[in-house]
Amino acid sequence: MEFNMDIDTGGTFTDGFVRGNGRTELIKVDTTPHDLTVCFMECIEEAARRFDYESVSQMLVQMKTLRLSTTIGTNTLIQGSGPKLGLLVTRGLGENAYAPAGTTNPSVNFLIPEEMIIGIDEEISESGDSITAPERSQVLSSVKDLLERGARRIVVSLARSPLNPAHERRCREIILEDYPAHYLGSVPLLLSTEISSEVDDRYRTNAALIDAYIHQEMLHYLYKADEDVRNQRYKWPLLIVHATGGVARVAKTKAIDTCDSGPAAGLFGAAFLARLYGIENVVTVDVGGTSTDIGLIAHGELPYTAEKMISDVPIREPVIESISIGGGGSSIARLDENTGKLKVGPESAGAIPGPACYGLGGYNATVADAWVILGYIDPDYFLGGRRKLDADQARAVIKEHVADPLNISVEEAADAIVKEMSTQSAKSIRDFISAKGLEAKDVTMFAFGGAGGLACYSVAKAAGVPKTYFFPFGAQFCAFGSSCTDVLHNYSMAQNLPLESVSDDSTVQKINEAVQEMTGDAYFDMEGEGFNKENVSLTLEIVMTSEHSPSPTVIRWSPISPDIKKDIRALPDQYRTEATSATGDDRVLIRELRLQASSHLPNPQFPSHSPVGESPQEAFKGSRSAYWDGKFQDVQVYEQSLLKSGNMVSGLAIIESADTTILIPPGSQYMVDQYLNGLMEEK
Repeated sequence: MEFNMDIDTGGTFTDGFVRGNGRTELIKVDTTPHDLTVCFMECIEEAARRFDYESVSQMLVQMKTLRLSTTIGTNTLIQGSGPKLGLLVTRGLGENAYAPAGTTNPSVNFLIPEEMIIGIDEEISESGDSITAPERSQVLSSVKDLLERGARRIVVSLARSPLNPAHERRCREIILEDYPAHYLGSVPLLLSTEISSEVDDRYRTNAALIDAYIHQEMLHYLYKADEDVRNQRYKWPLLIVHATGGVARVAKTKAIDTCDSGPAAGLFGAAFLARLYGIENVVTVDVGGTSTDIGLIAHGELPYTAEKMISDVPIREPVIESISIGGGGSSIARLDENTGKLKVGPESAGAIPGPACYGLGGYNATVADAWVILGYIDPDYFLGGRRKLDADQARAVIKEHVADPLNISVEEAADAIVKEMSTQSAKSIRDFISAKGLEAKDVTMFAFGGAGGLACYSVAKAAGVPKTYFFPFGAQFCAFGSSCTDVLHNYSMAQNLPLESVSDDSTVQKINEAVQEMTGDAYFDMEGEGFNKENVSLTLEIVMTSEHSPSPTVIRWSPISPDIKKDIRALPDQYRTEATSATGDDRVLIRELRLQASSHLPNPQFPSHSPVGESPQEAFKGSRSAYWDGKFQDVQVYEQSLLKSGNMVSGLAIIESADTTILIPPGSQYMVDQYLNGLMEEK
């Protein structure tokens, strides 16, 4: 017997998607913020129980792939809970984290306090030559100042260092000679060139700061998780989902790679389903406990971007594009101190103590508390009845923090909380769709996440999206999406090579040597994950600029030609064709070489079911009272797992399962299709 398991660790819950023995099991356990490896192993333990194994090791020895995605890094940024950083930069250039003159780098006073940036004297030329080496006493005094100011992690990011990292490496040598590891203790040192080869100092510095900000928690989490499963007889590498949408083993994963890895996995799953349905344009809305993640598949293509905002900080890395907003089931609702208006998020009650209705000591009003008050969530059937919710406590906190200050009823306050969250999400969705040149009426929504079924009925309407799909595995959708990913490694080398001299064999030789070095690394790394050279696909990207077109243009080669010399000599003309602002006499430069290596992993299968009729009566559970349009009404309730292909459910109604709840508003209809997924649209 062979198993494949995918795990997604969120801020509130940890989800599992397990395939084996001809069936699929969906797992949901509480995230354990004090030690994320606890919920990771609890998810695997629950999977072993579902498949009737007496121990985890009995199942793991038969596990073929084990993949992990997480929003922990994203949540750390949203909540601003990372360590205090210190930053060494090149004096005169980097004191504002290399922001252009007259501008401000958003990482300053967010990731890095302004007073924690210190400049040192050093210089690397544009051709990568060392002009002024860092001076020992200056480096040591700067580090001493940062430590005395409270730095818990130090980043060294020097100008032009990707062209020659010698000065950054020299800084590390100097620091470790006087501050050995046992003395620095819990204050690690990070070089920007270890994180990014981006030549633009601002983008590279931002990437290094983000990595440093989320590094410590991710380091403990990923390496311990890998060790734990190996101790339980799992013989393959634990694979981590990256923001690129691919996976790689822990040793090939940087902390920043995991930032938005959960949303990236969700988008891969959405792309898989979009191809299954033949849908061109899909907006994905993943509503979890801590955040809502939004993505877009436009014209059938995954949304890769060369420049991305992570918590409003720009980086230049080729990743799958998505945005995160601080609105989820555990998001805290309160009145703004300045305006007195209701605000939802970005602060979150998390999993512990969680919303007040959890009964674990939460004292803030949250969106989940509002759903309980409104009757949308059955307090006795949360997580399939494994946890009983405290409706009285939910009522008490909403009354204290929202209803009484606004002089409205508790029900009106709960309704206002839900509507405020929907308004925030809908605006983000409309803006995202419009930015891609699409209209909302031409887009289909895929709603998922544990709270997607409750949030997205109104979000879709407010955003103007006519059709919304829901899924039986919606609460575990990012774990499902992880099961659609392949092993993927990215390699890059900064360059500063002019292409007027392509007839010069030395230019061709430099490029060829760089490509061969990266190719050798790719085959070596893939072999470490169990793939032969014959099963590895390679793609080369060349990042180019010119005098009149300073923005990067990416030339993609797939597969890599055996006659690389001929291809390189054709590059200037190809560049001028794609970079429309470039002129025929522009000086063309190669700025970066990127190699992508991938190996395919098996995808999940979706059997088709024949329709059995429109009546959902076999799934009918009864009715309960729910608040809608200013009053409580009787609402029919259906069990999601009992709905069959062809069944139709009309609103106002509720469809619930052990892991999620779907609210169908009046005037809308939910139809179960051949894959047992649900399509909601207005009648």
